Amino acid sequence: APTMEAMSRQMMQMNESLQKLSTEVAQLRVAGMTTQTNKSPGAPPGMQQPSVVVDVRKEILALFSMQRFEEAFTKAVSASDGDVVLFACKHADTSAVFNGDVSLSQPILICLMQQLGAVLVSASDRDDIKTVLTWLQEIAVTIDPTNENINRHVGSVVQQLLTNINNKMVNCDPVFRRPLQTLMQVIRGLL
Repeated sequence: APTMEAMSRQMMQMNESLQKLSTEVAQLRVAGMTTQTNKSPGAPPGMQQPSVVVDVRKEILALFSMQRFEEAFTKAVSASDGDVVLFACKHADTSAVFNGDVSLSQPILICLMQQLGAVLVSASDRDDIKTVLTWLQEIAVTIDPTNENINRHVGSVVQQLLTNINNKMVNCDPVFRRPLQTLMQVIRGLL
């Protein structure tokens, strides 16, 4: 069983990787917005202050109501707060997001995968765990690990996610053991 110190180091490494990915996503979003019509006034994604989490959540809900999933999830991952990402996933309709044409870019999918993997470690509420597992499964079968925008990050994100899944299986409700094993098999296919 991993020691608390080892788990703490892993969480710090995940946080550093998350910060790097979030910064890259924010930069990609800003670059993309300069080539498109800017649909949402205000600060570019990634410039959110932690004290405005409630406002970010309201903005995410408003974007969902307009079916603007890419912008909503960009706001969520740019907040660098697992609770905001979980909030977004709970309030998004997975069938609308993943049905037919994927409405999320590959950089957003990899960031969601990483942040949801981090949320999985600490999640204790059954509904939260179900939400995280559902989204990770959808992302795993949707993401393109060869995409040039994310391919250099896929290996490290997937390895960390596999570690998190293993750690969760050791300390979780037995009801989730099988779904975690299934997810692990799908995730391994990304390597």
